[in-house]
Amino acid sequence: MNTLENILSYRREHDSKGEKQFIKDYMADFDPVCNKKGEVIAFKYENKIKGAKTNILWTSHIDTVHHSEPDRVKQEVWIDDFSKVAFVDYKEDCLGADDGVGVWLMIQMIEHNVHGTYLFFRGEEKGCIGSRDMVAEYSDYLTEFDCAIAFDRKGFDSVITYQQSSRCCSDEFGTALAKILSTDRDNFKLDDGGVYTDTAEFVHLIPECTNLSVGYLNQHSSKETQDINFAERLRDTLIHTQWHEIELPIKRKPEEPTPYYDKWDYGYDYGSIYEDFIFGTVDEIEQSLKTKSYKEIAIMVQDMAQYIDMLETQGYMG
Repeated sequence: MNTLENILSYRREHDSKGEKQFIKDYMADFDPVCNKKGEVIAFKYENKIKGAKTNILWTSHIDTVHHSEPDRVKQEVWIDDFSKVAFVDYKEDCLGADDGVGVWLMIQMIEHNVHGTYLFFRGEEKGCIGSRDMVAEYSDYLTEFDCAIAFDRKGFDSVITYQQSSRCCSDEFGTALAKILSTDRDNFKLDDGGVYTDTAEFVHLIPECTNLSVGYLNQHSSKETQDINFAERLRDTLIHTQWHEIELPIKRKPEEPTPYYDKWDYGYDYGSIYEDFIFGTVDEIEQSLKTKSYKEIAIMVQDMAQYIDMLETQGYMG
């Protein structure tokens, strides 16, 4: 667990000194993927086991939402001895479990020879810079995969089936994945309230694109925490599963995302979609909106209005 604690100690804002030092310390053994400008957009490791029944792409992102003290490389991370929850001082920007835990999980999987291709993306918190460039310049390569699985979701039980209110993963695929990941302690389930991570960029190229909970809460803020016990249990499940022997159900057809307008019901957690707006600065929100069309922004505003109306109707506001 010292490795995870050390990863969380890096302040990894995109293009910062902390990110550059982290890349030097942890990504040196992986192949850099560059765009046409020569910029490194991701780091890749391939371990496709011969005869594997499913061609899996695993993803995480290196960067965090640290924004103050750009020349500072490290921060102190605390772990509660009783609960094994990691946190930082209230004066810090964030813990960086989003997505340091995803990076750690993939490094652990690589060390244990787990089947799949691994992409560690740069710039996800700045609008999925790396994955967007990957789509623009390596689309043929991406179409080779049956599924893309990200480790970048808050909480403890989500297998994401929708991102940005659009279908990204079939229920059949998600259910099969949830069954594999569930244990006596943890119960993964389908979650149609996904926000936006790198795998959302691949939905028109790769049939099944999802995102998995890795045990952090209150991301993008000084209140961010990480459940270390959960991360360890998830790691153990991932490295002990014979992924190359599993034929996951590939049901969804890769296509451009189509928002679902008929999904509204009071059980749907629209509020979770906009968690980045709650914890983000005005500049960060402005940057994230630059990646969206006017129609997407209109849908988001409408959904937020409906969510607030639902809260008022049920007596949670006012």
